[in-house]
Amino acid sequence: MVDDQPINLRFLSNLLSSHGYQVYRAISGQLALNAAIAYAPDLILLDIRMPEMDGYEVCQRLKKIPETAQIPVIFLTVLDDINDKIEAFRVGGLDYITKPFQVEEILARIEKQIDLHKLQQQLKNQNVQLQQSQLLLASVLNSSLDGVVAFSAVRNSQGNIVDFKWILLNRAAEKMLSMVSPNLIGKYLLEQIPQVCKNGLFDVYVSVVETGETVEREFYYEHNRKFSAWLHIVAVKLNDGLAVTFRDISGRKRSEAALRASEARFLALTQVSSDMITLADANCHVIYQSSAVERVLGYSPAEFMGKMPLQVLHPDDLASQKEAIAWMRANPGISKLMEYRLRHKNGNWVWLEGVATNWLEDADIGAFVVLTRDISERKQAEITLTRYAQELSRSNAELQQFAYIASHDLQAPLGTISGYAKLLERRCQDKFDPQTYKFISNIMSSCTRMQNLIDDLLEYSRIGRSQKPFALSDCNLVFEEACANLEWAIRKNQAIVSRADLPMVVADSSQLVQLFQNLIGNAIKYRGGDRPMVHVSVSRQGDNWLFSVEDNGIGIPEQYQESIFQIFQRLHTQKECSGTGIGLAICKKIVDRHGGRIWVQSGPNRGAIFYFCLPVGE
Repeated sequence: MVDDQPINLRFLSNLLSSHGYQVYRAISGQLALNAAIAYAPDLILLDIRMPEMDGYEVCQRLKKIPETAQIPVIFLTVLDDINDKIEAFRVGGLDYITKPFQVEEILARIEKQIDLHKLQQQLKNQNVQLQQSQLLLASVLNSSLDGVVAFSAVRNSQGNIVDFKWILLNRAAEKMLSMVSPNLIGKYLLEQIPQVCKNGLFDVYVSVVETGETVEREFYYEHNRKFSAWLHIVAVKLNDGLAVTFRDISGRKRSEAALRASEARFLALTQVSSDMITLADANCHVIYQSSAVERVLGYSPAEFMGKMPLQVLHPDDLASQKEAIAWMRANPGISKLMEYRLRHKNGNWVWLEGVATNWLEDADIGAFVVLTRDISERKQAEITLTRYAQELSRSNAELQQFAYIASHDLQAPLGTISGYAKLLERRCQDKFDPQTYKFISNIMSSCTRMQNLIDDLLEYSRIGRSQKPFALSDCNLVFEEACANLEWAIRKNQAIVSRADLPMVVADSSQLVQLFQNLIGNAIKYRGGDRPMVHVSVSRQGDNWLFSVEDNGIGIPEQYQESIFQIFQRLHTQKECSGTGIGLAICKKIVDRHGGRIWVQSGPNRGAIFYFCLPVGE
């Protein structure tokens, strides 16, 4: 309670205390300001006629202080003139009670304002939670490397689907579809990408919506000669429309094609090799066998698949082979030279020499590669021709040395390849493709701009949710406040900003400041070669005030004069001029909220005149 008459303070204080209210009293405007900041009351009862600082000034100061701006103020005064009431509401008062008053009336109005204040706080908290949920959803969508789009079905009079309209796309989808249009929301699929009728994708979308069955497939998409890609598509019904997740798998497809080509070359080489080439898993079961096995051991490759060579191993060689396998498990990447005997399909024993290597360190997923040749004749020559013993020994030593050196030379690059493969596997979880480098680079370089986009989007979303009631506002004061906010830009560019005599309008004054500030700021930003000149004028047209903001800047081509008011619509690159493409969309939303409309007249290098109309206040 604020009143310079102690008797009034005592009376009202006792009255309110008796009804359960805790009351703080102040006998001057300055004490009222101090108390409001210190105690943060739920309501302020404010007298108008006070010395040094009247109630109007106290209310204005309260509304300019963030800690007290939301506290409801009821004026309680003997002044009963209509102008006094208008001024009270103009400076931010929510109610006006004239003395002498009825006790029931003041108690009812106090209770009403406190209840409204509490409801506003609850709504504010709910809005914050809603914004956080929206931000979380946007963050999840925009952090996805997969493109996500959603469509609503467009039906004809017979109820048949004839087109789809974009209702959502995340940032990854925007990048993948950037060659189509910079802004697809609200546009029609067949207008932007008519190819979907020819390649069958449109029919797939229709089937998903009509049947409700989810479709997952790999699809080759060709937009034009300059762009084509393999996509992995998952389409799910969403109300009378669908959501589509797609991933560019062109890199994987190229890798698969390269792998198939590599496998074909590998098979060709192994099939013409005179040596047996065997691949075995960690349990020594054969998973690949070259055709040379038929020449060496009499088995077809299919007969050897899935078996263990140990099953046809000579009993005298079993112990040494088990030791060799254990050694290779403990020394991955290092080749092991072995001699052993395997039983031919006809029952005879064949002497073999093999170079075996354990490819991977993990024995559970390891694979053994064995290059084997038939040395039966050599062994027989060792027995019958001793003179060849030294040559054979030297040949074996050279072969062993070659295998040893080759294994060491291969160990480092194989280790490096293995390390990088594991690193990529952990980071990308088998989803890596060649374009990921570009995506990561774009994401990192766009952080700052993204934050700006989020900030502007929040500001854009707040316009429609504003609960501040309209009040009579002086547009001259609005203009001055906007120019004060742009003081740095005006000085830097030596801009001349002028106005005619502007009217009073019923509006949200803070939003009007933002409207003027955005239009004047754009006029300075998109300056031409001359010194920026901006002039704000107004004229009466029926029940509306027609405002104009005229500049001498670079102008706007006629074909873009409607689209510039759409969100994210930009005519210049970031290098040419910074911005997010939301400023004019905010202007349009403010004007729409006030029941007006906004448009522009301009041409290249002819400056621009932005017009907006607002209803004439009663």
